[in-house]
Amino acid sequence: MDDEELELARQKLDLVSVRTYRLYSKGLVSEELIKNVTTLVGGSGLSLCDSNDNSKLETYKALRTRGFLVHPEAAELAAIFQGLSWALELGVKSIQFFCDDSIILDYVTDKAAPKESIVAKLLKKVTLLQKEFTSCQAFPVRRDMNSVIKLAKDAIASQTRWRDDTNTEYETCPACYAHVSPRQKLEVESGCFHRICFTCIRDCFSSQRARGDTLLCPYPGCDKELVLEDCRGIADDNDLNLIIHRKKEKAIPVLDRVYCPEPSCNFLMSDHDLVDPRQKKSVARTCVKCGLCFCKKCHVPWHDKKTCDEFKKSKSYLTSDAALFESLVKTEGWMKCPQCATVVQKNGGCQRISCRHCNHKFCYACGAACTRKKMSCNCSPS
Repeated sequence: MDDEELELARQKLDLVSVRTYRLYSKGLVSEELIKNVTTLVGGSGLSLCDSNDNSKLETYKALRTRGFLVHPEAAELAAIFQGLSWALELGVKSIQFFCDDSIILDYVTDKAAPKESIVAKLLKKVTLLQKEFTSCQAFPVRRDMNSVIKLAKDAIASQTRWRDDTNTEYETCPACYAHVSPRQKLEVESGCFHRICFTCIRDCFSSQRARGDTLLCPYPGCDKELVLEDCRGIADDNDLNLIIHRKKEKAIPVLDRVYCPEPSCNFLMSDHDLVDPRQKKSVARTCVKCGLCFCKKCHVPWHDKKTCDEFKKSKSYLTSDAALFESLVKTEGWMKCPQCATVVQKNGGCQRISCRHCNHKFCYACGAACTRKKMSCNCSPS
């Protein structure tokens, strides 16, 4: 920082010498693809604020020393060292710094000693720097660190870009290896902060959505789930609503899932929330969205004073959409899962199938359950 930037930072922090300030830091190392070379890149995220976590100043810095990149502990200590140096530069005299790693906290509070020489050297530097404050204390983190982690990732991103002969800036997409403008990359907000080109994100979204899979970041080996913010601008409203529906569906145990039988509604509910404690034996349910009263057992509008068998013989049922669908299921030779009643269709292979909704395994010919990977019935396996 130059003198003018320092003065602006001090004013923003509302620096008072008798105040105790707080430092939050994070050092990260990431394997990045730069042009055609895979290399380790490090960065630190720093946040300085008052004792109430207000008047926040944030910045990020590159970690360029090779030894810092080989050991994660070194990256964390390097970030603390950079943060404390930054605070001194701003004129802070009393500071508390927070560690989200218990091992690092033990190091800086002299409860443990590091084994790696590079970590030990950095710890010595941090210890000497602490003595330059009138008060300097270390504590465990008790707040969300996502913003500081994001800053550390920004520091890494700043080192992965290059310019060509026309002074155009580029980054490499780690999923498809294409060289694209940084403006054509999306940073996943679900916690991994990987930067993927729009084309790969769209392809990932389309293929995983079509299979009904959980939407995962396409970075190689990453298992972080994409959140709605990652998909906005890539998916239309119908696709986003489908994602919301699937997330809600997965949150409800399979045997508790109840769908409104009204075709224009089909709202998903948890049966646990629908049951009236005073009528535990009743199979009558009321859709919380459209208000339709229906029978959970046969999945049709409520048939008061009639059993399900009696109602299924009535004219009103025989002409209903539910009856037409049941007829189609029988005509096509489909099966209903004995556990969750989802209609399944076998596209080949043996008679032993697994329901895609509840994972219940059963015989496609008779519905008998399969136990220990074996058929429990006498049906032909092919």
